[in-house]
Amino acid sequence: MHIKKLLITALSALILALILIAGIMWRTTSAPTEILTSSSEDGNYSLTIYMIGEPEWPFGPTHCRCDLFLNDKKLIEHQFSIQNDGAIANESNFEIIWNTDSALLIVSGSEQSDAVHLLNFDGTIEQ
Repeated sequence: MHIKKLLITALSALILALILIAGIMWRTTSAPTEILTSSSEDGNYSLTIYMIGEPEWPFGPTHCRCDLFLNDKKLIEHQFSIQNDGAIANESNFEIIWNTDSALLIVSGSEQSDAVHLLNFDGTIEQ
């Protein structure tokens, strides 16, 4: 009887530890954190930028994603990285310029030249 209780306790502790490890792994590698959202002048289009997970340790890139929407319809999902000495992404890393047919996203980091991403309203991307 004592062995059965001991096995159940050990199995429960193992399951809890695995859940905790899985949560930490998801947070550090896959969890999206919204950095900023910008809307076009007419309000029809919006661009949301996310940091994905945490920057690679110790001084690696920060992985990001931007989503371009027309009202509630996602037109573009675009992934990119920032070389910023292992720092988390923040609003100062991004500049968004709205044009009549596109959104221009300029991404800056301390260890890279500015990267320009042209997100066209027809769903295409130019870099």
